[in-house]
Amino acid sequence: MKEVPFYPNLEDNMHCAVAVQRSIIEYFTGRTVTWEYVEKLAGFQKGKAAWTVDIWTRLAKQGFDIRMVEPFDYRAFAERGVDYLREIYSPEEVEWQLKNSNILELKQFDTFLEIVKPECRRPALDDIDAMLAEGRLVFVTLNSRALNDKPGYASHAVLVLRAEGDDYIIHDPGLPPQPNRRVPKQKLFEAMGGEKSNSEATGIKLKNQPVRADVLLAAMYPEYSRAALAKLFDDGLVSYRGKKLKAGDKVPSGAALEADLSRLETPPADIDLPILYEDDNCIVIDKPVGVLTHALGIHGNEPSVASFIRSRVTGMDGERAGVVHRLDRATSGVIICAKNQAALSALQKQFAQRKAKKTYVAVVEGRPNPEEAIIDMPIERNPKAPATFRVGPNGKSAKTHYKVLKTGKKYSLVELKPETGRTHQLRVHLAKIGRPIVGDPLYGHGKYGDRLYLHALNLEITIPGGERKTFTAPLPKEFEEQVDG
Repeated sequence: MKEVPFYPNLEDNMHCAVAVQRSIIEYFTGRTVTWEYVEKLAGFQKGKAAWTVDIWTRLAKQGFDIRMVEPFDYRAFAERGVDYLREIYSPEEVEWQLKNSNILELKQFDTFLEIVKPECRRPALDDIDAMLAEGRLVFVTLNSRALNDKPGYASHAVLVLRAEGDDYIIHDPGLPPQPNRRVPKQKLFEAMGGEKSNSEATGIKLKNQPVRADVLLAAMYPEYSRAALAKLFDDGLVSYRGKKLKAGDKVPSGAALEADLSRLETPPADIDLPILYEDDNCIVIDKPVGVLTHALGIHGNEPSVASFIRSRVTGMDGERAGVVHRLDRATSGVIICAKNQAALSALQKQFAQRKAKKTYVAVVEGRPNPEEAIIDMPIERNPKAPATFRVGPNGKSAKTHYKVLKTGKKYSLVELKPETGRTHQLRVHLAKIGRPIVGDPLYGHGKYGDRLYLHALNLEITIPGGERKTFTAPLPKEFEEQVDG
């Protein structure tokens, strides 16, 4: 059996899981990867513990066979969010997760549930033994203090390499780091929490089947869009073992593809955006229509809200550093960003708990009847057009309060107050009642390049420091002109 690479935890004591995941990738693929690469796969943010949803989803797309056992109900969390956390954790634990983990930034639940298929139950030693027998390495979360015969609790991750009698041989990234550590099975189980365990045990190996080169490359570099990476294939910039690849070529699971990403790494040009409010912790911007909240993939070097605030942000890295919430490119209006990690956590928590109140104004076709109502219809992804959403019985709950402000011959000016924050919620709901937003190419009769007549008018939120404020981005004059015309 070839040796499994070992990496120690870093001095910040927050890289134990990333260290284990780095070992897994290098062992199965034979390629050398960097800390930064694994951090991106894992969705790691400085000073925050990274849940494993993102990295297992991305490795599964690369051709890894993932078997995950954990009592956390990801489907329930995807549906109920923070309310589910309150059901299973103490108030202190909920507070810790919201402040010290990336749980609110997880975006891939639908794909994760579909391709990883986590088993929602407490892991047992039999699970670990079965995974090892299948040729898997086993990622395990546990209490490092219990593992080292100390009182208290400290979240930790180790890699189980093999079983030898009543012991496991593990890579323990520490601190202190201990490669090939021998640990009695029962002791490891007790450190996982025993019969009351909330730990995760995930076995990983490569599938014995080829994958498409474009799918593998997209999973290797999640910071770029599929469209941007596809262009690299068209230009002959992706290869495997010296052979240039086309997007649809099949390669072995986990293959070490070589790609020239230089054209995707050009820094964005400077941009100047209207500032509505700014202090030491946050900045509120009136985002113009056509500007991205954060650049990604094919638009990686395009100026955005995120690139505008980058020089003001401290202690956070990545394309989305400081981004609290987002507005679609075609939507204008008020958006708040954080300048530091504490402010980011405090503001995102309010969005997750629906304490941030948003008011939008839209121009819609015709005249809604009645003139004021609540649209209560669940929203799901449209399987026939995965980039869009629709009202459907299997969707997540979604509520929108609307009120007609003004009516013209063809169009109406409508105030919208979403009670939930589903993707494209306002656009989907208004289209469903036969009053699509003017200029909407996805759900209405607009064409790409048209102005989407949707504007984020007000945001009521408690800023760091405790003051409740309402920020307003003035309604563009073309909204009333469109209705009056």
